[in-house]
Amino acid sequence: MVIYALVFALISIAVDQLTKIFLYGKSFSVIGEFLWVESAFNDGAAFGFFSGGLWFFIILSIIVIAFVLYVLFSGKFGNSKFLGITLGLLLGGIIGNLIDRIVFGGVRDFIYFKSIGFAIFNFADAFICVSMVMLIIYVLFIYKPPEKVKVKEEEK
Repeated sequence: MVIYALVFALISIAVDQLTKIFLYGKSFSVIGEFLWVESAFNDGAAFGFFSGGLWFFIILSIIVIAFVLYVLFSGKFGNSKFLGITLGLLLGGIIGNLIDRIVFGGVRDFIYFKSIGFAIFNFADAFICVSMVMLIIYVLFIYKPPEKVKVKEEEK
């Protein structure tokens, strides 16, 4: 599971950072009026909430990364490939945006579904959202908590 998480984390960080390098600052249509590359700078959370909370989000990101690494390496919540991929995408998304916050003071966004006016976001945001859906699927349908060991009292 750990190797899947590390591979998916590295791939998602690379995809996020490379697309930001090559696409941020540009504006063009990808699919008609539906999908555009349209740059925006976000110094808050998703959808621009909590603007100006740079240090809060840096600290929160580090705490969440530490917790995800604990879950990953402890194996307390299972050891499946699915969970590894899920945690890898989550780590990659958080680290991708953390890099932006540390280097630029906010997050570089550029994916825009123009025809529906949906928020402008980036691949790190997408990886975080997808991993959250996957985590819900894991908890509801895949994860089997260990059975509690019943201790029988000896009759005296």
